[in-house]
Amino acid sequence: MIQRFKPKSEFSRNVLTLMTGATLAQAITFVLSPIITRVYSPSDFGIFALYFSILSLVGVIATARYEIAIVLPKREEDAINILALSVAITLFLTSLISIAIFFFKDNILILFNAQDLGNLLYLMPLSLLLVGLYNSFNYWSNRNKDFKNISNSRMIQSLGTGSSQIGFGYSGIFGGMILGNIIGSMLSTYTLIKEFYKKDTKLLKSINKSTVIKQAKKYKDFPLVNSLHVFSDVAKSSLSIILISSFFGSTALGFYALSLRILQVPLGIIGSSFGQVLYQRFNTAKENGESIYNIAKSIFLKLFLVSVPIFSLLYLIAPELFAFIFGEKWRVAGEYTKILLPYLFMNFLISPMSHIPIIINKQKQIFYISLIGNSIFLITIFICRSCEIIQMFKILSASMFFYYAYVFYWIYRELKCLHKQNQ
Repeated sequence: MIQRFKPKSEFSRNVLTLMTGATLAQAITFVLSPIITRVYSPSDFGIFALYFSILSLVGVIATARYEIAIVLPKREEDAINILALSVAITLFLTSLISIAIFFFKDNILILFNAQDLGNLLYLMPLSLLLVGLYNSFNYWSNRNKDFKNISNSRMIQSLGTGSSQIGFGYSGIFGGMILGNIIGSMLSTYTLIKEFYKKDTKLLKSINKSTVIKQAKKYKDFPLVNSLHVFSDVAKSSLSIILISSFFGSTALGFYALSLRILQVPLGIIGSSFGQVLYQRFNTAKENGESIYNIAKSIFLKLFLVSVPIFSLLYLIAPELFAFIFGEKWRVAGEYTKILLPYLFMNFLISPMSHIPIIINKQKQIFYISLIGNSIFLITIFICRSCEIIQMFKILSASMFFYYAYVFYWIYRELKCLHKQNQ
């Protein structure tokens, strides 16, 4: 009986595997969040958001984006050398960041207007190392269609992060949210690396300097173009955190951070579940001469039909939901969420398609488009610095809704043109 309800296609099974892991991971986060919001103050959430914003900026270059190229080669020997390249870049940059923080910690804190972090900045190299290693072995698992392992790593990360944050919170340790996040990252990274050593250690003998250099040159667009694109996206998020903290205070930032934690993060993981499987699927389709346009159109329609009722319900109940689950003091975070929903809705629909420009060799074009969108985001916050924060979020949500609508139109147009050329 159960077999009748199982997806028949490999693509659907892979998406379901990642979606199951993402759903359970977020279920853990939601279950533990009411405890975390009662242990930590909005200001604590603000400090965590500042730390994470800096980590996101440096984390973009943790592997120089070479981890994405792990999926692309036909030969396993080439792929393992790209993995080695990604890990080597991570180790080098971690050492570099460690030295910079040791000698220039106070200057870095002033640069990012993050003096509240204090000595917590010394944890940044460890966080960076974990980001680079996780991303590298995550894409290795993607290449080998080991989506179950990716799914498990996400669940372990959520459980490890949440339980550790609660433990540190009750013990009164400063920076408990950051320390808990590091422990969760350690556990999830270990999960991926352990599986690699169980199955693929024989490939390590294929790693050699000349092949690493050859692959680095072959996929040079990833550090030269894709990394700039992603850095632009992350800079938007990170700088917006810094600007909100500067203009509206750490408490307002804490409300905003919880809104993103509860809504944008799970939506991002669900979108990335589709995105990771789609990236592998699109690459295979391109090699086999299949129509990427038809695949993308079908997936977009499914996402739209699933997401409309969810976002509509959230719009109606967000403030009350936040107050009920996290405590009355967090109602403001629900009000922020309600205002930002139109923007987050369009972002959710577009995120699974983010790899399409890579597959169709349009990295530069989408990079220029993203620069415009990210500039609009930051300029809006800056111009509205004297407004009420609610008014600023309304303008921001409307402008980003129309921006992502244009991104969808651009991807649709490019895929349709490619489809007609291949007919």
